[in-house]
Amino acid sequence: MSLIYGIDFGTTNSLLGAADGEKLYPPIALDPHASDPSVLRSILYFPSMAKCFYGAQAISEYLNRSGDGRLIRSIKRYLPVRSFVGTWIEDRPVNLEDIIGFFLAEMRKRANTHFQQDVDSVVLGRPARFSADDAADQFAPFLLEQGARKAGFKNIEFCPEPIAAAFA
Repeated sequence: MSLIYGIDFGTTNSLLGAADGEKLYPPIALDPHASDPSVLRSILYFPSMAKCFYGAQAISEYLNRSGDGRLIRSIKRYLPVRSFVGTWIEDRPVNLEDIIGFFLAEMRKRANTHFQQDVDSVVLGRPARFSADDAADQFAPFLLEQGARKAGFKNIEFCPEPIAAAFA
């Protein structure tokens, strides 16, 4: 059976579980540096454009390098902000969907290693509303989907977080 990942991509923390036609797999260990390895802090640290650290390791590397480089956190909250297009890493502009793509690609890579297969289907949790503004609320999942595509996902669905919580 083919696996489908379920990702709770959060502003602060992210989790990844999976399902196939027969079984649900609880959140897997994504961050060996965290006190709870199933929780990957939604943080990226680029000491340079050529290297990126994620989660708890991103924080420790940032502190070990005296704050040199680019620490990025809370990226989900910028999804409905149409005026926020991205940031700079070293001398290169990087758009929001690329940053999200980097993060989701790392989650996918770690999960693919765990499950020993390449999974390209995902259900992403999403807030009931990203924004009170209708246009911003429609724009946010578009950017999230673009980030998921950049991460290598081909089949992308969304599940509103209140419905996901009810299933849990």
